[in-house]
Amino acid sequence: MFLEDPPGTQFDLHFSLLGIPVRVHPLFWLTSLLLGLANPEPGALLIWVGVVFVSVLVHELGHALVARRFGFRPWITLYSFGGLASYQSSRSNPWEQVLILLAGPGAGFLLAAAVAALLMVSGGAIYFLHLRIGSGTLLAETNPQLDTLVYNLLYVNIFWGIINLFPVYPLDGGQIARQLFMKYNPWHGVRQSIVLSVITGGAMAAYALLVKKPSDFYLAFFFGYLAYLSYASLQGPWGRLGRW
Repeated sequence: MFLEDPPGTQFDLHFSLLGIPVRVHPLFWLTSLLLGLANPEPGALLIWVGVVFVSVLVHELGHALVARRFGFRPWITLYSFGGLASYQSSRSNPWEQVLILLAGPGAGFLLAAAVAALLMVSGGAIYFLHLRIGSGTLLAETNPQLDTLVYNLLYVNIFWGIINLFPVYPLDGGQIARQLFMKYNPWHGVRQSIVLSVITGGAMAAYALLVKKPSDFYLAFFFGYLAYLSYASLQGPWGRLGRW
């Protein structure tokens, strides 16, 4: 979701996956731990961090592989609340950009589908958001750690993938909206996408606050902060390019 690579540190983890360079900033691990503190049991927390790492990496790999398919040279950075698939390009094709942006959530949805299919084929079952997946024995009864792993994989890749498609900048959905607005209204498109980002982010934050579940406080803060950033950008050059 981030648009600029963070500065490197001596604690960065570097490796290559499918020929694509990957860098993991230490803040990624810290943020993942903080997001998992709702369940402080060490085993469950370790599973959560592993799931977030794999899921975010798959998401960014989806972006990167499609970008490479279009002839770009991508690299991946995992940092803080998410990640970034970067590439240098001298051309700007909005439909290519939209496909690259859709590939991230799409990769996560495919991973979730593969996990669910493997669960059903193996004869296991779990309850996911009150929906039973699989007709076999519940993993919660036979292997609680595996149940936690499967549940978290489904949760992160489905729920986070949907969240990422909301038209709030700089989420993938916000960037897709910007590309489409600019395609059909080059002069005012950026400002229109920012206004949409403010409205959507504010509405999501308000909804999360009205639900009043402890877990939704983070969602309210997240969307509220992104809505504020979009509103602040309206006060800059993009906000003065014209009216809605």
